[in-house]
Amino acid sequence: MSIWAEFHPLKSCVIGTLPDPVDIIPYTNLKNRYEKYFTDIINRSRHELDNLEKVLKSFDVKTYRSKQTYPFYNGKTVNTPPLAVRDIYSIYGNSLFKGNFAFEWNKKVPESCDHVLDEINFDTTVKLPTDDIFFDGDFFTFDPEKDLPRPIFHPPITLRCGNDIIMARKFGYEGNDLGKTQYINWIRSVNPKAKFHTIDTDGHIDSQIFLVRPGLLLTSLSVDKLPNFFDKWEKIFIESVTSQLFHKKNEYRHKKFHPVIAQSFYNFLQTCTEETYFNLNSLSIDENTVLFTGTHPSLFSQLEKKGINCVAVDLKATTFWDTGVHCATNELERQGDLESYA
Repeated sequence: MSIWAEFHPLKSCVIGTLPDPVDIIPYTNLKNRYEKYFTDIINRSRHELDNLEKVLKSFDVKTYRSKQTYPFYNGKTVNTPPLAVRDIYSIYGNSLFKGNFAFEWNKKVPESCDHVLDEINFDTTVKLPTDDIFFDGDFFTFDPEKDLPRPIFHPPITLRCGNDIIMARKFGYEGNDLGKTQYINWIRSVNPKAKFHTIDTDGHIDSQIFLVRPGLLLTSLSVDKLPNFFDKWEKIFIESVTSQLFHKKNEYRHKKFHPVIAQSFYNFLQTCTEETYFNLNSLSIDENTVLFTGTHPSLFSQLEKKGINCVAVDLKATTFWDTGVHCATNELERQGDLESYA
Protein backbone atom coordinates (compact mmCIF):
# COMPACT_ATOMS: atom_id res chain seq x y z
CA MET A 1 0.00 0.00 0.00
CA SER A 2 1.31 3.46 -0.85
CA ILE A 3 0.07 6.92 -1.84
CA TRP A 4 2.18 9.84 -3.00
CA ALA A 5 -0.23 12.00 -4.99
CA GLU A 6 -4.01 12.25 -5.22
CA PHE A 7 -4.10 11.88 -9.02
CA HIS A 8 -2.16 8.61 -9.28
CA PRO A 9 -4.17 5.54 -10.42
CA LEU A 10 -6.54 4.52 -7.63
CA LYS A 11 -6.33 0.85 -6.60
CA SER A 12 -8.35 0.61 -3.39
CA CYS A 13 -10.34 2.84 -1.05
CA VAL A 14 -12.83 3.01 1.81
CA ILE A 15 -16.34 4.37 1.25
CA GLY A 16 -18.39 5.91 4.05
CA THR A 17 -21.70 4.57 5.34
CA LEU A 18 -24.94 5.77 6.89
CA PRO A 19 -27.13 3.82 9.32
CA ASP A 20 -30.70 2.81 8.68
CA PRO A 21 -32.98 5.77 9.53
CA VAL A 22 -34.94 3.65 12.01
CA ASP A 23 -31.78 3.53 14.15
CA ILE A 24 -31.60 7.34 14.35
CA ILE A 25 -35.18 8.65 14.33
CA PRO A 26 -36.09 7.40 17.85
CA TYR A 27 -33.53 9.85 19.25
CA THR A 28 -34.89 12.87 17.38
CA ASN A 29 -38.01 15.03 17.32
CA LEU A 30 -38.80 13.95 13.77
CA LYS A 31 -42.45 12.86 13.79
CA ASN A 32 -45.18 12.30 11.21
CA ARG A 33 -44.32 13.88 7.84
CA TYR A 34 -40.92 15.05 9.12
CA GLU A 35 -40.02 11.45 9.85
CA LYS A 36 -40.92 10.65 6.25
CA TYR A 37 -38.74 13.47 4.93
CA PHE A 38 -35.73 12.38 6.95
CA THR A 39 -36.26 8.70 6.14
CA ASP A 40 -36.33 9.47 2.44
CA ILE A 41 -33.17 11.57 2.63
CA ILE A 42 -31.26 8.82 4.41
CA ASN A 43 -32.53 5.99 2.23
CA ARG A 44 -31.68 7.91 -0.92
CA SER A 45 -28.23 8.69 0.52
CA ARG A 46 -27.61 5.02 1.26
CA HIS A 47 -28.63 4.12 -2.30
CA GLU A 48 -26.26 6.79 -3.67
CA LEU A 49 -23.35 5.42 -1.65
CA ASP A 50 -24.08 1.89 -2.88
CA ASN A 51 -24.09 3.22 -6.43
CA LEU A 52 -20.79 5.03 -5.82
CA GLU A 53 -19.31 1.70 -4.81
CA LYS A 54 -20.56 0.13 -8.05
CA VAL A 55 -19.02 2.96 -10.07
CA LEU A 56 -15.65 2.54 -8.36
CA LYS A 57 -15.72 -1.22 -8.89
CA SER A 58 -16.42 -0.63 -12.58
CA PHE A 59 -13.00 1.05 -12.73
CA ASP A 60 -11.42 -2.00 -11.00
CA VAL A 61 -11.03 -0.18 -7.69
CA LYS A 62 -11.20 -2.49 -4.68
CA THR A 63 -13.63 -1.06 -2.14
CA TYR A 64 -14.29 -1.37 1.58
CA ARG A 65 -16.99 0.26 3.72
CA SER A 66 -16.73 1.99 7.08
CA LYS A 67 -18.70 0.50 9.99
CA GLN A 68 -20.55 2.17 12.84
CA THR A 69 -19.63 0.07 15.87
CA TYR A 70 -20.40 2.83 18.37
CA PRO A 71 -23.82 3.87 19.79
CA PHE A 72 -26.22 5.97 17.73
CA TYR A 73 -26.93 8.19 20.73
CA ASN A 74 -24.63 9.44 23.49
CA GLY A 75 -27.26 10.51 26.00
CA LYS A 76 -27.48 14.08 24.71
CA THR A 77 -27.44 13.97 20.92
CA VAL A 78 -27.15 11.66 17.93
CA ASN A 79 -23.57 10.63 17.24
CA THR A 80 -22.07 11.45 13.85
CA PRO A 81 -22.32 8.54 11.37
CA PRO A 82 -19.12 7.26 9.68
CA LEU A 83 -19.78 8.91 6.33
CA ALA A 84 -16.93 11.40 5.80
CA VAL A 85 -14.10 8.86 6.00
CA ARG A 86 -11.71 11.38 4.42
CA ASP A 87 -11.51 13.07 7.84
CA ILE A 88 -10.30 9.95 9.65
CA TYR A 89 -6.92 9.01 8.22
CA SER A 90 -4.31 9.74 5.57
CA ILE A 91 -1.67 7.56 3.92
CA TYR A 92 1.58 9.04 2.58
CA GLY A 93 4.08 6.61 1.15
CA ASN A 94 3.36 3.45 3.12
CA SER A 95 2.76 5.28 6.39
CA LEU A 96 -0.55 5.90 8.18
CA PHE A 97 -1.64 9.08 9.94
CA LYS A 98 -4.75 8.49 12.03
CA GLY A 99 -6.48 11.62 13.23
CA ASN A 100 -8.98 12.29 15.99
CA PHE A 101 -12.11 14.38 16.37
CA ALA A 102 -13.01 17.21 18.71
CA PHE A 103 -16.58 16.71 19.90
CA GLU A 104 -18.49 14.32 22.09
CA TRP A 105 -20.87 13.54 19.22
CA ASN A 106 -18.13 12.48 16.77
CA LYS A 107 -15.34 11.17 19.00
CA LYS A 108 -15.87 7.52 18.03
CA VAL A 109 -16.00 8.08 14.25
CA PRO A 110 -12.27 7.32 13.73
CA GLU A 111 -12.91 3.76 14.90
CA SER A 112 -15.13 3.10 11.88
CA CYS A 113 -12.22 2.24 9.57
CA ASP A 114 -10.17 0.20 12.06
CA HIS A 115 -11.36 -3.13 10.62
CA VAL A 116 -9.67 -2.16 7.34
CA LEU A 117 -6.62 -0.24 8.55
CA ASP A 118 -5.66 -2.88 11.13
CA GLU A 119 -5.26 -5.44 8.34
CA ILE A 120 -2.64 -3.39 6.45
CA ASN A 121 1.06 -3.63 7.23
CA PHE A 122 2.13 0.01 7.24
CA ASP A 123 5.80 0.86 7.63
CA THR A 124 4.90 3.35 10.36
CA THR A 125 1.75 4.64 12.03
CA VAL A 126 1.13 7.95 13.78
CA LYS A 127 -2.03 8.16 15.86
CA LEU A 128 -3.09 11.47 17.35
CA PRO A 129 -3.94 11.06 21.04
CA THR A 130 -7.21 12.23 22.54
CA ASP A 131 -6.31 12.02 26.25
CA ASP A 132 -10.07 11.40 26.57
CA ILE A 133 -10.63 15.15 26.14
CA PHE A 134 -13.60 16.14 23.97
CA PHE A 135 -15.52 19.40 23.64
CA ASP A 136 -19.17 19.26 24.69
CA GLY A 137 -20.10 22.93 24.68
CA ASP A 138 -21.51 25.44 22.19
CA PHE A 139 -20.34 24.50 18.69
CA PHE A 140 -20.36 28.12 17.54
CA THR A 141 -18.00 29.27 20.28
CA PHE A 142 -15.58 26.35 19.94
CA ASP A 143 -11.95 27.36 19.36
CA PRO A 144 -9.63 24.35 18.93
CA GLU A 145 -6.64 26.43 20.04
CA LYS A 146 -8.26 27.49 23.31
CA ASP A 147 -10.81 24.78 24.05
CA LEU A 148 -8.92 21.62 23.13
CA PRO A 149 -5.64 21.13 25.05
CA ARG A 150 -4.51 18.26 22.84
CA PRO A 151 -3.79 17.87 19.10
CA ILE A 152 -6.44 17.72 16.39
CA PHE A 153 -5.88 17.75 12.64
CA HIS A 154 -8.13 16.58 9.82
CA PRO A 155 -6.25 15.30 6.73
CA PRO A 156 -8.54 17.20 4.25
CA ILE A 157 -6.86 20.40 5.46
CA THR A 158 -4.12 19.28 3.06
CA LEU A 159 -3.61 17.78 -0.41
CA ARG A 160 -0.77 15.38 -1.24
CA CYS A 161 1.14 16.21 -4.42
CA GLY A 162 4.30 14.10 -4.39
CA ASN A 163 7.14 15.98 -2.72
CA ASP A 164 4.79 18.88 -2.04
CA ILE A 165 1.96 19.18 0.48
CA ILE A 166 -0.68 21.88 0.03
CA MET A 167 -2.17 23.13 3.32
CA ALA A 168 -4.89 25.59 4.32
CA ARG A 169 -3.66 28.65 6.19
CA LYS A 170 -6.41 28.37 8.83
CA PHE A 171 -8.01 25.23 10.21
CA GLY A 172 -11.48 26.29 11.38
CA TYR A 173 -12.93 23.67 13.72
CA GLU A 174 -10.80 20.88 12.25
CA GLY A 175 -7.29 21.52 13.51
CA ASN A 176 -4.95 23.32 15.90
CA ASP A 177 -1.22 24.03 16.06
CA LEU A 178 -0.53 20.94 18.17
CA GLY A 179 -2.13 18.76 15.50
CA LYS A 180 -0.44 20.65 12.67
CA THR A 181 2.97 20.06 14.25
CA GLN A 182 2.37 16.32 14.55
CA TYR A 183 1.06 16.11 10.97
CA ILE A 184 4.09 17.97 9.57
CA ASN A 185 6.48 15.84 11.61
CA TRP A 186 4.76 12.73 10.26
CA ILE A 187 5.07 13.84 6.62
CA ARG A 188 8.75 14.70 7.08
CA SER A 189 9.43 11.38 8.79
CA VAL A 190 8.18 9.69 5.62
CA ASN A 191 9.78 12.12 3.18
CA PRO A 192 12.45 14.47 4.56
CA LYS A 193 12.38 16.39 1.25
CA ALA A 194 8.69 17.24 1.53
CA LYS A 195 7.79 20.92 1.18
CA PHE A 196 4.66 22.63 2.51
CA HIS A 197 2.75 25.31 0.59
CA THR A 198 -0.06 27.38 2.08
CA ILE A 199 -3.41 28.25 0.49
CA ASP A 200 -5.06 31.35 1.88
CA THR A 201 -8.26 29.64 2.97
CA ASP A 202 -9.89 28.01 5.98
CA GLY A 203 -10.43 24.37 6.95
CA HIS A 204 -10.96 21.52 4.50
CA ILE A 205 -9.74 22.50 1.05
CA ASP A 206 -11.18 19.67 -1.06
CA SER A 207 -14.23 21.70 -2.10
CA GLN A 208 -12.06 24.64 -3.12
CA ILE A 209 -9.24 23.07 -5.11
CA PHE A 210 -8.93 19.85 -7.07
CA LEU A 211 -5.73 18.56 -8.70
CA VAL A 212 -6.80 16.97 -11.98
CA ARG A 213 -3.31 15.91 -13.03
CA PRO A 214 0.20 17.42 -12.97
CA GLY A 215 -0.06 20.96 -14.33
CA LEU A 216 -3.88 21.23 -14.24
CA LEU A 217 -6.16 22.18 -11.36
CA LEU A 218 -9.72 23.29 -10.72
CA THR A 219 -10.43 25.89 -8.06
CA SER A 220 -13.06 28.26 -6.74
CA LEU A 221 -10.33 30.46 -5.22
CA SER A 222 -8.75 33.55 -6.77
CA VAL A 223 -5.13 33.39 -7.96
CA ASP A 224 -3.87 35.54 -5.10
CA LYS A 225 -4.96 32.87 -2.60
CA LEU A 226 -2.96 30.10 -4.28
CA PRO A 227 0.71 29.41 -3.42
CA ASN A 228 3.51 30.13 -5.91
CA PHE A 229 3.86 26.37 -6.30
CA PHE A 230 0.94 26.53 -8.76
CA ASP A 231 2.25 29.47 -10.85
CA LYS A 232 2.96 27.30 -13.91
CA TRP A 233 -0.14 25.13 -13.56
CA GLU A 234 -3.15 25.70 -15.81
CA LYS A 235 -6.12 26.76 -13.70
CA ILE A 236 -9.81 26.39 -14.46
CA PHE A 237 -11.90 28.60 -12.19
CA ILE A 238 -15.40 27.63 -11.14
CA GLU A 239 -18.05 29.16 -8.91
CA SER A 240 -17.72 28.52 -5.19
CA VAL A 241 -19.92 25.68 -3.95
CA THR A 242 -21.24 27.88 -1.15
CA SER A 243 -23.11 30.01 -3.68
CA GLN A 244 -24.48 27.01 -5.57
CA LEU A 245 -25.91 24.54 -3.11
CA PHE A 246 -28.96 24.88 -0.95
CA HIS A 247 -27.60 22.47 1.61
CA LYS A 248 -24.61 24.69 2.47
CA LYS A 249 -27.02 26.97 4.31
CA ASN A 250 -27.20 24.20 6.89
CA GLU A 251 -23.50 23.38 7.16
CA TYR A 252 -23.43 22.49 10.85
CA ARG A 253 -24.10 18.81 11.45
CA HIS A 254 -25.94 19.21 14.74
CA LYS A 255 -28.74 21.12 12.97
CA LYS A 256 -29.50 18.19 10.72
CA PHE A 257 -32.15 16.67 12.94
CA HIS A 258 -34.33 19.77 13.13
CA PRO A 259 -37.73 19.09 11.47
CA VAL A 260 -37.63 22.28 9.38
CA ILE A 261 -34.18 21.38 8.01
CA ALA A 262 -35.41 17.91 7.04
CA GLN A 263 -38.42 19.37 5.23
CA SER A 264 -36.37 22.08 3.47
CA PHE A 265 -33.78 19.63 2.19
CA TYR A 266 -36.47 17.16 1.12
CA ASN A 267 -38.07 19.93 -0.94
CA PHE A 268 -34.65 20.73 -2.42
CA LEU A 269 -34.28 17.13 -3.55
CA GLN A 270 -37.67 17.21 -5.28
CA THR A 271 -36.82 20.30 -7.34
CA CYS A 272 -33.08 19.89 -7.96
CA THR A 273 -32.10 18.39 -11.33
CA GLU A 274 -28.71 17.06 -12.38
CA GLU A 275 -28.06 20.18 -14.44
CA THR A 276 -28.45 22.49 -11.43
CA TYR A 277 -26.22 20.54 -9.09
CA PHE A 278 -22.42 20.44 -8.86
CA ASN A 279 -19.74 20.25 -6.17
CA LEU A 280 -15.98 20.45 -6.71
CA ASN A 281 -15.53 17.72 -4.08
CA SER A 282 -14.15 15.24 -6.63
CA LEU A 283 -12.16 12.00 -6.76
CA SER A 284 -9.43 11.10 -9.23
CA ILE A 285 -9.43 7.56 -10.62
CA ASP A 286 -6.31 8.43 -12.60
CA GLU A 287 -4.92 11.40 -14.52
CA ASN A 288 -7.53 10.93 -17.26
CA THR A 289 -10.63 9.99 -15.24
CA VAL A 290 -12.40 11.96 -12.50
CA LEU A 291 -15.54 11.24 -10.48
CA PHE A 292 -17.46 14.47 -9.91
CA THR A 293 -20.21 15.13 -7.38
CA GLY A 294 -22.92 16.14 -9.83
CA THR A 295 -22.86 17.61 -13.33
CA HIS A 296 -21.23 20.74 -14.75
CA PRO A 297 -21.71 20.75 -18.56
CA SER A 298 -19.43 23.68 -19.40
CA LEU A 299 -16.62 22.44 -17.14
CA PHE A 300 -16.97 18.88 -18.45
CA SER A 301 -16.72 20.19 -22.01
CA GLN A 302 -13.45 21.97 -21.21
CA LEU A 303 -11.99 18.93 -19.51
CA GLU A 304 -13.10 16.49 -22.18
CA LYS A 305 -11.22 18.56 -24.76
CA LYS A 306 -8.13 17.91 -22.63
CA GLY A 307 -8.73 14.17 -22.66
CA ILE A 308 -10.37 13.94 -19.23
CA ASN A 309 -13.22 11.47 -18.79
CA CYS A 310 -15.72 13.25 -16.49
CA VAL A 311 -17.94 10.82 -14.59
CA ALA A 312 -20.87 12.45 -12.78
CA VAL A 313 -21.92 10.66 -9.59
CA ASP A 314 -25.34 11.48 -8.14
CA LEU A 315 -24.84 12.31 -4.46
CA LYS A 316 -27.51 14.98 -4.04
CA ALA A 317 -29.11 13.38 -0.98
CA THR A 318 -25.73 12.53 0.55
CA THR A 319 -24.81 16.22 0.53
CA PHE A 320 -27.37 16.67 3.30
CA TRP A 321 -24.33 15.75 5.44
CA ASP A 322 -22.09 18.25 3.59
CA THR A 323 -20.29 15.34 1.94
CA GLY A 324 -19.27 14.88 -1.70
CA VAL A 325 -17.48 12.03 -3.47
CA HIS A 326 -14.05 13.09 -2.15
CA CYS A 327 -15.21 13.38 1.46
CA ALA A 328 -17.10 10.08 1.34
CA THR A 329 -14.04 8.14 0.13
CA ASN A 330 -10.47 7.70 1.31
CA GLU A 331 -7.65 6.04 -0.57
CA LEU A 332 -5.80 2.98 0.65
CA GLU A 333 -3.56 2.58 -2.38
CA ARG A 334 -2.61 4.55 -5.49
CA GLN A 335 -0.04 3.28 -7.97
CA GLY A 336 2.75 5.78 -8.63
CA ASP A 337 6.18 7.01 -7.63
CA LEU A 338 7.29 9.94 -5.51
CA GLU A 339 7.89 12.95 -7.81
CA SER A 340 7.96 16.74 -7.84
CA TYR A 341 5.32 18.66 -9.80
CA ALA A 342 6.26 22.34 -9.49
